[in-house]
Amino acid sequence: MWVLIWAALLFSLTERATCRKLAAPPTASLWNITFSPAEITAEKGLCAVISCTFTHPDNINATAAIWFKCPTNDRCDKDENIILHSKKPSKAQEGFKQRVSLLETDLTKKNCSVIINDIRENDAGEYQFRLPGSYTYLKKVKITVSALTQKPSVLIPPLTEGEPATLTCTAPGICSGTPPHITWTWRGTGDNITELRDSTTIQMREDLTIDTTTHFSTLTFTPSAEHHNMMVTCQVTFQKKYQIEETVTLNVTYVIDPQITGNKMVKEDGILDLTCSVDSYPPSDITWSKNGTSAPLQNYTENAALTISNVTREHAGEYVCTVQHLNRTLTASTVVTVMYLPVILPGSGCVDQAEVMTCVCVSQGVPLPLIEWPLLELNTERCSPTTSVLGSSVNSTISLPVGNHNNTTVECVSRNVVGVVTEKLQITQKGGKQRDISEECGNAVLPWTIAGVSLSVTVALLIYLSTNAYIRIQGKNVKPKEVESTYISLDKKYTSQEEYEVIARRPR
Repeated sequence: MWVLIWAALLFSLTERATCRKLAAPPTASLWNITFSPAEITAEKGLCAVISCTFTHPDNINATAAIWFKCPTNDRCDKDENIILHSKKPSKAQEGFKQRVSLLETDLTKKNCSVIINDIRENDAGEYQFRLPGSYTYLKKVKITVSALTQKPSVLIPPLTEGEPATLTCTAPGICSGTPPHITWTWRGTGDNITELRDSTTIQMREDLTIDTTTHFSTLTFTPSAEHHNMMVTCQVTFQKKYQIEETVTLNVTYVIDPQITGNKMVKEDGILDLTCSVDSYPPSDITWSKNGTSAPLQNYTENAALTISNVTREHAGEYVCTVQHLNRTLTASTVVTVMYLPVILPGSGCVDQAEVMTCVCVSQGVPLPLIEWPLLELNTERCSPTTSVLGSSVNSTISLPVGNHNNTTVECVSRNVVGVVTEKLQITQKGGKQRDISEECGNAVLPWTIAGVSLSVTVALLIYLSTNAYIRIQGKNVKPKEVESTYISLDKKYTSQEEYEVIARRPR
């Protein structure tokens, strides 16, 4: 009897233990969720990725995923808090529809990661995950929303003047939400801002297990020297209210023909000061040389000033500025004139013969000097000097009758812009005594006049015959030059060096 009682009691205890075991709730170790990281900071206009994985008991079949945004001081897992329902999208809140999506739709891989696009300020808060009909995971992930600080990336290729180039601006973020608006502007000198075209292109790429989208804009133009140091700005606008921009400075490779400035006419013993300027990037190397010689005078970078003190006549000539810019060579040149005081050369003097005195004055100077006969107050219409020019020398000759007076004095005056020199000419007597100049030209028909006329006729005839012979040989109609006398006014004042030299060289 006691044996039966003990057997019945043991059976009852065993049955109770079995019932309790069947009624026990699932252990927490079988329902687990992991967030990486547990707190996320997202910028306005961009996106937030909640990366998570989960586990569940083997007898559970995960058919759908539900995400909630937790209200303050209340339960999360209520229908009005749903932001994503993988089986019933219509259950999501209006503010989250089309903005939240699973990164992996196959729940058997136990990946519950989601992406929230077009982040707004009110997206900040805690979020919770649930498998419908089974279990709401207790852990939550927190999202903090901050201001937009990520700047766009502007890619600039090497820029060379005259060669088309393309700039690329890539918007921040790798989100697949609403495409941003991208605008190009550039600023030149001053505050002038020019808005350029908007040419946004969308490019898709894969990043690990996440399909991401990159938004970028391209700008194609032909750079010039004017674009160097210009500031270009790429502005990106999200959701028509969140803006961020990046500004870069353009560096354009270019070179502009060199220019030479300075006084190209300098007085003897003065200072020669020339400057060769070249506008280029990167900076050019500049070399000065004289008369094309290979030996450089001076080497510079950018602006090159050439200064020579105590200038002499040997410093006159052509000066060449050579610019070396990368693999290009450019040159500029100028001719330097050294001005010096006239000098009356040997060979100047007078010859008195047969009542005719002929005086010659040869002077050299730069600029070309003028020769005056100040003591010969004659009838200039009939006693005009003849003048010839050779290089920087002037030869003035005058012939005139003389009277029976002694103490004759003849002066030659040579002048240019540098100064004036005067010299008394020596008179040589040939076949007669020294005479004074007292009569006007041509008071009587003198033997020298007749001889001069005869000589002129003879020379003219020879020129005529020689010219005709030359024309017959060459078969060309060559017109002989008209022979004129040369006359230089002693009273005219010249306003410029150019006019001065033109008149000095003009045949009369």
